[in-house]
Amino acid sequence: MTQLTDTHNNTNDGLQTLFKNLPGMAYRCINLPHWPMSFVSEGCEALCGYKSQELESQSILWGEFTHRHDVAEVDRQVRAAAYLGQPFEVEYRIVPRTGPHKWVWERGRVVDKLDDGTAIIEGFITDITSLRHAERMVNEQREQLAHVERLNTLGEMTAAIAHELNQPLTAIAMYSQSAKLLAQQGQHEELLQVLDKVAQQSHRAGAVIERMQAMSYQSSHQQDEINPTVLLREIKDLAEIEAQVRHFTIDLKIPQYLPLICCDPIQIQQVILNLLRNGMQAMQTNQCAPGSAIQLSALVDQQQLWINVIDEGTGIEECMADKLFLAFASNKNTGKTAGMGLGLTIGKAIIEAHGGRLNYRNLSSTGAHFYFNLAVAKPLSK
Repeated sequence: MTQLTDTHNNTNDGLQTLFKNLPGMAYRCINLPHWPMSFVSEGCEALCGYKSQELESQSILWGEFTHRHDVAEVDRQVRAAAYLGQPFEVEYRIVPRTGPHKWVWERGRVVDKLDDGTAIIEGFITDITSLRHAERMVNEQREQLAHVERLNTLGEMTAAIAHELNQPLTAIAMYSQSAKLLAQQGQHEELLQVLDKVAQQSHRAGAVIERMQAMSYQSSHQQDEINPTVLLREIKDLAEIEAQVRHFTIDLKIPQYLPLICCDPIQIQQVILNLLRNGMQAMQTNQCAPGSAIQLSALVDQQQLWINVIDEGTGIEECMADKLFLAFASNKNTGKTAGMGLGLTIGKAIIEAHGGRLNYRNLSSTGAHFYFNLAVAKPLSK
């Protein structure tokens, strides 16, 4: 009996030593509102500012200093996991006794039930505030780098944009001269027709400038519910400016209805524009005939929207396969096609931040197929 007692005490001593060394706290609670605690380890005070005795006596409940904007969602997730008999992981904020709020990570599971069926939960909670801050800094740096790359892309497209704007501006100048003559001659009916043409050309030039301005904006860091049909048509119109200069076309293939997606539209358009420009440059290297098309398409599969860019270029060389998505791995290293080598790297980071993945495959004949996925938000109403 003495040996069993000694073993039990040694086990408790070992657990207490383990709890002291853990960067957080272990707990046992009842799955009732605000989670009354029956046991918390010593890391409790460092984590939340309250002593273990205060929580174990239930003079203060864990849920009472869980952030008021998070407590309902945490409760929902814990109850759902308890109902299914599964472990849970949640991240949320707490408001300690002193100091600013903290982000915590919690993992727990049901270990027993009371006579009335109420679940008893054991788990562990640790401070992840520094990790959250680091993630935010990484995201901000990625956003800034993406913005720089967008501006660089627009700079590379300057010649094509100037050519695109020159056509409506030239037409406006010609129609304005005609309007002046018609006004002097008193031909009011013909004058109105010419002024309509001036307005059309003005709208055409304005649309180009508007698309350019949208791409040059710093991202808002927000993801909204977006109609991908509108998003794809807008970026196709912008990319078509360069396609015309290169004597190629962009073949947009989308179903009649596409579901809404939750994304940052400027960032997603940046990824697509980069893929289209890369494809057109590869087609030019491959000396594709004038009028050749690069394909931009979308389809829905298992609650995912897949966006595809298929070119008729040279494909991806085997030596580039392992480093294609690495920074500064561009093979556009001479003359007018010189690039920063960041387009695919940033694109991959953007898509992964949206919960998707960007990848490619070489086609059996010629060219490459780049594709990425975004989660569907909700279906469009027909």
